[in-house]
Formats: sequence, structure tokens, C-alpha cells
Amino acid sequence: MKRSPRAVPLAALLVLAGCAGRTQTEPPVSAAEPVRETPSSVVRSPEGGFSVTFPGPVTEERRVQPTDVGEVTLHTFIAARTQDDTAYYVSYTDFPPTAVAQVSPRDVVDRASQGALEALGATAISAKPLQMEGGFPGQEVGGLSGPRRLRGRFFMVGPRLYQQLLLHPEGRAPRDADRFFDSFKLDPGVAGRLSRGG
Repeated sequence: MKRSPRAVPLAALLVLAGCAGRTQTEPPVSAAEPVRETPSSVVRSPEGGFSVTFPGPVTEERRVQPTDVGEVTLHTFIAARTQDDTAYYVSYTDFPPTAVAQVSPRDVVDRASQGALEALGATAISAKPLQMEGGFPGQEVGGLSGPRRLRGRFFMVGPRLYQQLLLHPEGRAPRDADRFFDSFKLDPGVAGRLSRGG
């Protein structure tokens, strides 16, 4: 079936929504490598335009993913505490500005959060809209997948989707969960450039 070039399917924009739970078939652009080796790692990504505090060593990975709107790159930062079966993720993906201009940013974050739950086989147990400083729309969700709990935040800043995820055993939420989520800060200069489409 032929698609109109103006009718970009929303699903194409959300193909990476469940990055934490999907098996990627594309090889990584760069292999995972340590970013910090300290008990608490503050990651500042000039390219990503954010900073965040992880509880432990962090690895960074980039993967190219084909979508209906062209190839996009998923940038992911991960801190895993295997002894606690707990993992912390932050990722961002830039989509073509012409594609995201055709959909509501609020719809993107709402559906991205649902996509993450579905990709992990999780049942939604909570959802609430958020707004990041600067007026950028967001969504926080909670989900349950067997013995594991998911908490995620999703924000759309211009054509960029940010995802912040925490996976942990049900009933054993880490004490630093709120600190991890609340530590995420956008670089105002990058946020301004993204919101202007630059």
C-alpha cells in the first residue's frame, strides 16, 4: 500500500520506545565502554544536552535503528547492579523534524511510555503527565512484568525523545530511585536549540 509522504505513521516515531526490552538486530555503532568508575557517576552529555546522576559505573552504547522515517541513532547510558537485579537507563533519540512536526508531542510521550511497557511485557499500574522545565511535555509510568517493576519518564524536546527507565524486583525499589529521576537536567542551550528545530 502506498503511503502519502505527509502521513508519517506515529508508530514509526515510537519504534524505540521500548529500547530497554527489545532485542536489537543492528550492530552497535560503538561498543559499550565505561564512562565512570565511581560509586556515584554524574554523566554529562554535551551531545545529548543533559546531565544525570547514576548509582555506579555507567556504560554508553549507540545503535542505529531503521524506521519508516529513516535511520535514527539510539544513544543509551546504562548502570546495572546485577547483585540487586536492578538497572538504570537514560536514552535519547533524534527523529526527523518534519516527521515529529506532524504529531502532538504529548501524543508521542504518551504512546512512547505505552510502547515501553508493551516491549517489556509489563502491565501499566500508574501513569501521570509531567512537564519538564521549559514547558516540554512528559509522562511518567509504572508497570509490572512478572517479578519486575518498571518506572519510566519520557520527554519530548523538539524532535528529540528522552527516556529514563528504572527496572527492579517488585517490592524492592532502590533507595536512590527518586534521586536518579530527579537528577536529570537539560542543558538550557540545547533545549532551546531543539525547540527551535535547530
